[in-house]
Amino acid sequence: MLTVREGRAARAREDGVADGRSVGLGGWIAVIAVGVGSFGAGRATAADAMPATLAEEPAAAGEPAAAQGPAAAPEPARVTGIGGVFFTSDDPDRTRQWYREHLGIDAADWGGFAFRWREDDRPDETGYTVWGVFPSATDYFAPSPAPYMLNFRVRDLEALIESLRSEGVAIAGDIEDHPNGRFAWILDADGRKVELWQPVPAAADPYL
Repeated sequence: MLTVREGRAARAREDGVADGRSVGLGGWIAVIAVGVGSFGAGRATAADAMPATLAEEPAAAGEPAAAQGPAAAPEPARVTGIGGVFFTSDDPDRTRQWYREHLGIDAADWGGFAFRWREDDRPDETGYTVWGVFPSATDYFAPSPAPYMLNFRVRDLEALIESLRSEGVAIAGDIEDHPNGRFAWILDADGRKVELWQPVPAAADPYL
């Protein structure tokens, strides 16, 4: 396992977060399912920032109060965090060296770097986010022409894919099962490929 730098690792441990380190992933398909940066523990949703609805505001003087039925349960967040950020380079080794030299991201032999973190509401549960560089000739992002791909962590991949399919979202391929979780791919409104990952529990993840 490779740490970024001992000093940064020590500070990370003092903060209660596992130090960033590479994981010996056996192949790109497993790497692609993880994510970037030590953010990902946060689970804020757009609903957290929404103002009260008109129905929740008091009626103006002289106006009857609006009839209110039982409050509908909020839909669970579909995405729980960022699992990975992946992009291409004409010279991946040079690019990795640049990030190593200037930002301290010490990519492992498999070509990327994994950052570990802990869930804010479940501190015993460890997760990780992967940063990875691909050669420009890769077909992993196909059919998207974009030179990058995002990976998002989700709670229930199969249910989410069925919902997205019913909404007319383009699904790229089938759900795949790997040691660290389940993966699927979709295309966004601009044709960019997006990877979705339902991780296994930390205790069952061979890369932790």
